Amino acid sequence: MGALLVGSASAGGNMNCPDCPDWSNLDAWWAKYHKTNAVTDPSPSTAVLNQAAQAQNSSSEAQEGGGGYPNDEILIRPGADLDGKVLLDARSPEDYEKGHLPGARNLYWRLVREGEVLDPNLAVEELRRLGVNETDPVVVYGRGDDSAYLFWVLDYLGHEDLSLLDGDVEAFPELDLVENAPEAASSNYTPALRSGILVNGTMLAQAKGSIEVQIVDTRSSYSDFASSRISNSMYVRPIDIYSDPEARTLKSPEELDQLFLGRGIDKDKVQIVYGTPEACGFYFALKAMGYRATVLDGTWWKKTDFAVSSIS
Repeated sequence: MGALLVGSASAGGNMNCPDCPDWSNLDAWWAKYHKTNAVTDPSPSTAVLNQAAQAQNSSSEAQEGGGGYPNDEILIRPGADLDGKVLLDARSPEDYEKGHLPGARNLYWRLVREGEVLDPNLAVEELRRLGVNETDPVVVYGRGDDSAYLFWVLDYLGHEDLSLLDGDVEAFPELDLVENAPEAASSNYTPALRSGILVNGTMLAQAKGSIEVQIVDTRSSYSDFASSRISNSMYVRPIDIYSDPEARTLKSPEELDQLFLGRGIDKDKVQIVYGTPEACGFYFALKAMGYRATVLDGTWWKKTDFAVSSIS
C-alpha cells in the first residue's frame, strides 16, 4: 500500500508546521478540522451548550447511549442494540479467541503501532484486511484503555460514525461471547486524517508557549510523573475517570465535571494528554464531555528539552 499523506490537513499560521494548530485563532482552526454533527459555531462554549441541549432533548437516545454526556453518541452501554454495527475487538488475539462479541473482528491495538507510536499506515492496512470501510458505523470494545486507544486511532483517521463500548467486555457476564471469527472481504479504507489530535514535536514546542493549552500526564504511576514529565504538566490518575475501576465503566457526566473542575481542567483550552495507552482513556472522557483534547503518543518527549524531573 502506498504511504499515507499524513500531513494532509493544513492548519495555517506556520509554514514550518502545516499540521500544527493555529494558536492565534484556535477556535476557527478546531472547528475547521474537527467537525461535529451537533454544531456549526466554532465557539467551544457554544458547541458544548448545543451538544448538551441536544442530549437533553433526546432522552431516548441518551438511554440507549451513554446517558447525558455532551457527546453522548460516542458512548455505548453494554447490552445496547448493536445490529448493523461493525464491531472491532481491541484485545489481544489470545483474548479474542477465548470469546468475543458475535460478529466482532479482532484489531489488536498494538498491531497499529511501530515501536511505541501509532503508524497510520499499519492502521489502514489492518482496517482494509478486516474489510472495514470508512463509512461503516464502528463500535470499538476491549478492556478499557486498549479500546480507547483504538477509538483514538480511528478518530485520528477521520472515521465519522464511531463509538466505544463502555467498560471491560469481560466484566459483563450477561454479554454472550462466541469463539467463531467472522470472514469479511477486504476493503479500500480511505482515511481523512485529523492531524491535530496527534501531537508531534513541533506542535509540542508551539503548545509550550501558549496559554491556550494544558498538558495532562495520565500515566498509571505518580512515581513516573515525579521521575520524568513534560514541564508544566499536571498529573491526573487515569483510574479516576472510572466509576468502577475493575469494570472500567466511565463516571457520570456530573462526576467527570467535578473531577475536571477539581483538577483545573479548562473547557476553553486544549488538553494535550500523554501516557499511552491510559492517555486515550482520558482523551475519550474529555471528548465525551465536550472538551478539545489531543494525544501525545509514546515516550519520545523524554529525549527532548521539555522533559523535567523532581528527582535529583
